[in-house]
Parts: sequence; C-alpha cells; structure tokens
Amino acid sequence: MIDKASVMREVKKGERLYLQGSADKNIYILKKGAVKITKLTSHGKEIILDIFEGGSIFGEMSAIDPRQRDESAEVVEDGLICTMNREHFQELMQAVPGLSIRITKMIRFRLWKIENRLLDLVYSSVEQRLAKTIVNLLDDFGVPHGEGYLLKIRLTHNDFADLVASTRETVTATFNKMKTKGLTDFENKYVVVRNLEKLKNICW
Repeated sequence: MIDKASVMREVKKGERLYLQGSADKNIYILKKGAVKITKLTSHGKEIILDIFEGGSIFGEMSAIDPRQRDESAEVVEDGLICTMNREHFQELMQAVPGLSIRITKMIRFRLWKIENRLLDLVYSSVEQRLAKTIVNLLDDFGVPHGEGYLLKIRLTHNDFADLVASTRETVTATFNKMKTKGLTDFENKYVVVRNLEKLKNICW
C-alpha cells in the first residue's frame, strides 16, 4: 500500500527535504541513510532536534496540523526515501487498523524526547549533554568496535554543537577532555566510544 501511494528516490548528503516555515505537506519514510531534523531559534541559532536512521518515518505532523513547518529536514547520509502526500497518508491511516494510534504514540514519544532535551539544556553541563547525546545515538547508529562501539554516522563538531546547543569550540574541547579520560576517540571522522559505562556515568 505504501509503495503504491508513495514515490521513492535517492537522496544525497546535504539535500534539504523541507524548510522551516514552508508549506510542505508530505510525509517521508526513510528507507536508507540518515536525516537530521533542525529548528532555528529566534536568535538564528540552529538546533538539531533529532536524527533519524533508515526505517524511520518523519514529517508526520503535516497530516494533522495545517500550519507551516516549524522545523527543517536535511539529509546527513546518502540514502533512499519515500515521499507520500498528506491525502494518501490519511487514507492509509483509515485503511490500516491501529495505524493512527501508533502514529499518535510516536508523536507523543518524540515530543517527550524534545521536552527532556530542553530540560537537559537548562540543568546539564555541556559534557553531560554531549555524553547523553552520544549514548542515545548509539541506540540507532552504534556498532561493536574492538572493546567499544563505533558511531556509524559522520557528524561534524558543528553537528554535535547543534545537538547540545553549544559552540563548536566548546564541543571540541569537551571531546578532547573525554579522549583524555579514555572515554571517546575519533577514527576516520567517526566517534568511537572506548568506555560506555563510564560515559553513561557522566550523563547523570
């Protein structure tokens, strides 16, 4: 049903799928690759709200909210994506029992994640926020690597700064601190977690 109602195409790193303030009403299903969801603050600072891996659906708010987009979506790893317009998505929710409930639960979960991240921005240090971000990313992008884990997605220090609402310089200094402690390192621009348990201890 999804195949008939959607169009699949290749996407490249850096491609913008939609922009904050746009009237885009499509729903997106990422089959392969990675996409980041960002938001511009009133001061013009970009914050990364989430990063989705292959198998994720996003842009679903357009199916229930007629307003303009309040976030942007950008490809961070080459992949494949299916695009479905709002009308077809609504028909799909009516045709598949329980789908609308699952979508509602997914939206609530994502809002809960954002609310928790906002609390972290207020009460946590940059080191705590960065550690928690890496641990969370490992759930979707982590692969075993030696005695630790490799974060199989290439994110720049700017990306991490946008994820933790800090500056690139502060993030770089924090990564250097973590490397000195034997917690993390970099290999070919990928983050490597050397000691996951100690990294988790920093989060709280």
